[in-house]
Amino acid sequence: MAGRLSIGKLPPALLFSALGDTSVYGVMQGPGIGRDAAIVTLGEEALVAAADPITFVEASAARLAVTVNANDIWVVGAEPRWLLTTVLAPPGSESAEILALIEDIRRECSDAGLALVGGHTEVTDAVTRTVLSCAMFGTAPLAQIIPSTGACDGDLIVQAGAAAVEGTALLGCPELWDDPGISIAESARALRRIRGVHAMHDVTEGGIASAALELAQAAGLEPQLDADAIRWLPQTLDVCAERGLDPLGLLGSGTLLAAVSPEASEQARSALHARGLQAEIVGRVRAGSPATLNRSGQPRPFPRFDRDEALRALTDDAPADGQR
Repeated sequence: MAGRLSIGKLPPALLFSALGDTSVYGVMQGPGIGRDAAIVTLGEEALVAAADPITFVEASAARLAVTVNANDIWVVGAEPRWLLTTVLAPPGSESAEILALIEDIRRECSDAGLALVGGHTEVTDAVTRTVLSCAMFGTAPLAQIIPSTGACDGDLIVQAGAAAVEGTALLGCPELWDDPGISIAESARALRRIRGVHAMHDVTEGGIASAALELAQAAGLEPQLDADAIRWLPQTLDVCAERGLDPLGLLGSGTLLAAVSPEASEQARSALHARGLQAEIVGRVRAGSPATLNRSGQPRPFPRFDRDEALRALTDDAPADGQR
């Protein structure tokens, strides 16, 4: 795995080879493929923690930082409560800009019912533009927690919310930041109390294809994804057609995937529809079968995206056919 790295997340195999055993100090869920948040048991309660930076979007950075970190708390059945922020600004930054960013973060936390409880801010020549990194903490009764590793053989994959909203907004449709937005709060709240919802996963880098793979592989399974069932916004398909991108690998905050038993799938869809949310069954997870992408009824090799299609478009230094 030695070699130079491209922009984006560290390859999972490389990252997890460096992490040791975390099954101590009440850790119920530590780091691993498809695990959006850490879960620590505290008596009958669970403390949930997640961390994410905002590194390639400057507009609405505060809103994005609060939302993407909160999403990681929502998907395990918890409520986000507290936020820590680290702001690293390059030399020459205007004090007014940094103070405005901090005020934006405070306002976003207040609007979301969170408390901004601390962090760190400095000017450093280690960065060439402002980096905003956050750690979010939440809580839930242990009985309400949905571990990321809980998918079962034969579970259906339910998609809540249109796919690739975040990537589409980033690549030229900024109105999507507001409507439908990139929060999965309503989807997670609708599903977390349904018996038979075994796992949930927040779609981020690598798009809905990578998220389906992670949802399944977190439980030692493989996905069978139905490409024809996935719900897209028209803007997403237009942007991808114009730029030669594969929407399956496009940045996807705002979409929730859930592994749901067949018996509970209609209840899950009804709960989402009752909140005005789009919901589709887009595949299933299986043991003992390879990952496949079904298109027009024909199984095909599952697409793998080493880099998100949005990052590829923004840096414009990769071949046009993506990573497959």
